[in-house]
Parts: sequence; structure tokens; C-alpha cells
Amino acid sequence: MNENRLKKLHKWAENNAASCIFPFWTSEYIMDQENGGFYGVVTLDMQRSNSEPRSLTLTGRMLYAFSSAYRVFGDEIYRQRAEYTFQELISRFYDREYGGAFTTVTEKGEVLTTDKPNYCEAFLIMGCAAYYHATGDQEALRIAMESFRIMETKAKFAPACYYGNMTRDFQPTEGFGFGRKGMESPFPPDAIMFPHHLCQAYLRLYQATGDPEVGSALRDMVNFIANSLYDDQYHCFKTVISKDGSRIGTNQSFGHDCEISYLAVNAARLVGGKALQEKIKAVVTDVLYHVLGHDFSPYGSLYNGGDLVTGEKKPKSHVWWAQAESVSAMLCGYALTGDEQFLSACETQADFIEKYFVNREHGDWYNNILVDETGGHIVDGMHGFDKLNPGKCPFHNSQMCFEVMERTAALLRQEETA
Repeated sequence: MNENRLKKLHKWAENNAASCIFPFWTSEYIMDQENGGFYGVVTLDMQRSNSEPRSLTLTGRMLYAFSSAYRVFGDEIYRQRAEYTFQELISRFYDREYGGAFTTVTEKGEVLTTDKPNYCEAFLIMGCAAYYHATGDQEALRIAMESFRIMETKAKFAPACYYGNMTRDFQPTEGFGFGRKGMESPFPPDAIMFPHHLCQAYLRLYQATGDPEVGSALRDMVNFIANSLYDDQYHCFKTVISKDGSRIGTNQSFGHDCEISYLAVNAARLVGGKALQEKIKAVVTDVLYHVLGHDFSPYGSLYNGGDLVTGEKKPKSHVWWAQAESVSAMLCGYALTGDEQFLSACETQADFIEKYFVNREHGDWYNNILVDETGGHIVDGMHGFDKLNPGKCPFHNSQMCFEVMERTAALLRQEETA
């Protein structure tokens, strides 16, 4: 029986969300009182500016986080921030002529980029779905479903396969767009990147609506994960593939292995039949055992990624979002297998986050940490040092907290009835 360990993890996730992550993100300090919305940047030393544009990715993720927090905790501050963020989303980003949303705008609402990558459009759907789920807002539901149907009719070219980038009027265009300068992808034009954020968005939309069309598209994605994305040679999920399903490149993101693993399990449970659920269980179990055995540092923290052929881990530092995803994934591995190695890894990673990533001065988490024999060090890396910028947001770590709270509660119910 691991009742006490599961209760401790549940309490840690609840406290990290309510007492660490959200006090920073709900603070009036990050709200731009002059222009509305939120500042484009808040630096590590809490300097605010609009030197970075307003980002659809950040805004949609914040709407998801606030809406989910309101649904889970019920505190009025989360509803207020969700409403404020939704108004920011529909007043500055939503494209009333063609649907979907612009990826970047100025603090005055001037459109800077008109391309519509599925990576970014996913957060329009996810944020609106979460806001509708939490509040019942009909405009949020309308936009979410409209955007879903646009993706299915204009961006989708095969089951679970979507163009990486689209023009304003949703014509295919070059590249894998990520909606940020310097984030253009070097992958070949005919490559396929599994749209895991779109899959997350469809999962949230299905949870909120039970719509059968959404369920069907989500089922296609789960089948794609099981049959095309899974790499039985390297025991992981392919980052980028060609149209024949073969791997492109040998770099691997361990954080995405973790993120896709529990996403696939959750989606299969919602929309998959018994056979698909069993297939996903087998695939994910294989991937997570490989992560458990090969991708953690001696200090118990997930490496960001590495080369599958050479085995080199790179970079040596650890990034905030991958740490969050590994907590959820290791707990998922424990739920799938009952193997206490996964539960121990989950606890060790949570302890690592609490010790090194939690910013006790200003709240939330640091972005990148390097740990060696001299201790933990804040270093540069993915998303830089900023506490808020187009890539640094309350998405991955708050999602982890909600995921851990939900899964530990389910595991505790199983233990009570065993």
C-alpha cells in the first residue's frame, strides 16, 4: 500500500499550484494597466516591458491555466483572471474575418504576423475549451468549435496529420511555424511533426463537450501515436517523421516522450476501445521504462534530450517544462504497471523541482537549472531567464499539478476499494 506516498504527492502538487505557481501569474504586477492584457516580458529580477510582442501561445496557455484552476480550486481570483485573459484573446488575437487567431500582436493590438501554425492555433482551442468547461461561456465554445472545424477541414491532410503552417486564410505554407522569431524549423518541407499540443487541445475540448466529431479526430491521433509515432527500435516517440513514417534525425526530446505518453493514455481512456487502450498501454509502458532507465541524471532529474545514436545528453542543464512533464509521466507509469520504480522516480523529480526550480523570492519556477557537485545554478537555456515571455508560461507546471492531483486521487480510490 502506497497511500501515504500518494497523498503526499497530491498535497505537494496542490500546494505548488496554489502557493507557488499561481500567486505570480495572478499578480496584478504582470498586468499591463495602460494597454490591457499582460506585459510581453517580465525578467528574472521582475522588470516589466513590452519589448517582446504579445503571444497567442502565451495567452491561450494562460487562459487554460486560469480556467482549469478555477474549475479545480473554485477561487474567484482564477475566474477573474480567466475572464480578463479571454477578453484579451478575443479582442486582440481572434481573427473575425477568417477564423483562428493571429500569433503575435503589439501591446496596442496591431497584428505582427498573419501565419497560423497549428502549434499556436492549438492554444486558441485549448484556452477557449478550458474557459467554456469552467464557466459555460457560449462565445468561448463557439470559437473553440469553429477553430476545431477549420483545423479539420483546412489544415488536415491525412488522419492525425496537419500542415505545420498555414496562411491567414488557411492555405498551406512553408515551414513548421511556432509563432516566435528565431523558432523557424529546419525540417524538410514534407516532414510531419505530430501536433501534440493540438491533441491536447482536442482532449480538453472533448472533455468539455463530448462532441463525437472531436472524439473521432482525437481517436485518429491516438492511433497515429500507437502505429506511426512509436519507435520500437529506440523505445521512444519519433520527433519528426517522413510521410512513410520513417524517423528524420537522431535527436530526441525526453520531455516530449513523457508528455506524449500520459497524453496518449488519457486520450485512449476517453475515446479508445479496449484494443486501442491495450495497444497504447503496451507502447507507453515500453517508452516510459526506457525513459526511467536511460534519461534521468544522477541527481534524479530528467535530461532535456540527447542523441539516440551516440547517447550524448544535451544540454547538461534541465529545463522547467520537461521536469514538469516527467512528474506526470512517471506517475502514469506507476498507474499502468504498479512498479514502484516509477513512483520513486516521480517523488525524486518532485523533490528536485522543490529544491532547485521553485523561485522562493518571486514565485513560480526558474527556467533552467544546472546541478553539479557544488549545488544548483540558474543558467541560460530554453526561454532564457525571464519569468514571463512568449515561451515562459504557467502551462506545463500547472498542468502537471492538475494531472498529479487527478491521478493520485484515482489511485487512492483504487486502493480504498482493493
